[in-house]
Amino acid sequence: MELSAVQKEVLHALLDRYERRKDYGRAGKSPRRTLMQVNRKSFPDYFHVSDSSFRLLFNGEMAALERRGWVELDWERFDRGHSLTRIALADKALAEIYEALGRASRKQLYREAAAILEELNKELPAELGPLYREIAARLQALQPLPPPLKAERPLLFRELLRGLQALFEPRESDLARRVLSARLYGDSKRWEQLEKGILQLARSFCLPPAEAALDDTALLAERGIIDHPSHILLSGPLLFTTPRGPVDLAVFYPDLGLPVEMVRDLVITASAAAAVITIENKTSFYQYLREGPPEHLAIYLGGYHNRGRRLLLEKLGRYFKEKGRAVPFYHWGDLDLGGFQIWRHLKAKTGLPFTPFLMDLSTYRRCLHRGRPLGKAYLDKLAALLDEPEYKVFHPLIALMLEKKVRVEQEAVPLK
Repeated sequence: MELSAVQKEVLHALLDRYERRKDYGRAGKSPRRTLMQVNRKSFPDYFHVSDSSFRLLFNGEMAALERRGWVELDWERFDRGHSLTRIALADKALAEIYEALGRASRKQLYREAAAILEELNKELPAELGPLYREIAARLQALQPLPPPLKAERPLLFRELLRGLQALFEPRESDLARRVLSARLYGDSKRWEQLEKGILQLARSFCLPPAEAALDDTALLAERGIIDHPSHILLSGPLLFTTPRGPVDLAVFYPDLGLPVEMVRDLVITASAAAAVITIENKTSFYQYLREGPPEHLAIYLGGYHNRGRRLLLEKLGRYFKEKGRAVPFYHWGDLDLGGFQIWRHLKAKTGLPFTPFLMDLSTYRRCLHRGRPLGKAYLDKLAALLDEPEYKVFHPLIALMLEKKVRVEQEAVPLK
């Protein structure tokens, strides 16, 4: 018997309901039936007031399934054979129905997913242990998997977990996303298609709160995955040497872009810098080079810092410490939620005592007329920082921002 489209639709829907039952997979036969209501919402054409063709067709095809022993039909009282009310799945015919539909059961799909998980579990980064144990427990209990994982899509299941493992692999140098994608999947664009799901799993199960709060680009950069190799822009009094010779930064103007590979190899030999300042936005970085003190060493941060910038800052911190010089470190960024979080991330990751620059009450009041209004959701996130001691230096400013409901971008702040 060739199944019609309507019959396949009904059988798939009944199997979906069967597999969503709380007692699915438990030993012993349940007295409950798996039911589908025949109502206006499910089958509007069945109740057409002037055209009974669909009703007659539907009744005939459901009756054929009943004769085959795959379903049981409930009819309106005193209207048997004309008005269906419910369709019940015949549990004894489950194996036949799955085979006829060419569909794997949820139990089978979960067994296959468990085998994939066991295979990928052989070389597992420690951070993924809790997630893999959670997945294994849900597979064992036939429970829904953490989104976006789906046992019924085994290829996607494998690809997401392989991508997640690649995210947490230790790497000495940055890797372009397209290169990583080609190595993992044989397709330079596949990572981009999977990235949202990979990061969703990482944030939900694998990352500490501070790292989970990073935006996608910053989070990937923290793990050494970048769009393309970038240069670290800096300007000021600094001399260093590399395996290929010495470099005097002061010779380059207005700035110099250092490849990350050079930063890894360089050794600082001298610096007369009176201060080091990191600057969040590029426009403000060049503003500082024009108008700021020439004896300051300025570094363009570009939002959240990445591993290359952190390495440079750590080398500077060690150099000044070894020379016994108490050189101050400053950070200049937006007077908003992101600016505060970038300052905290920079300070926590480098271990250096960064002081906020032009991110205070006086600057905010002076530039308030150039600010941008804030919505309730943003204000709620901003208010939450008042409960975090790491942001204590900003608490007076945050309180005023909550009152004024305005944020100020760094580009709106004059140096003088």
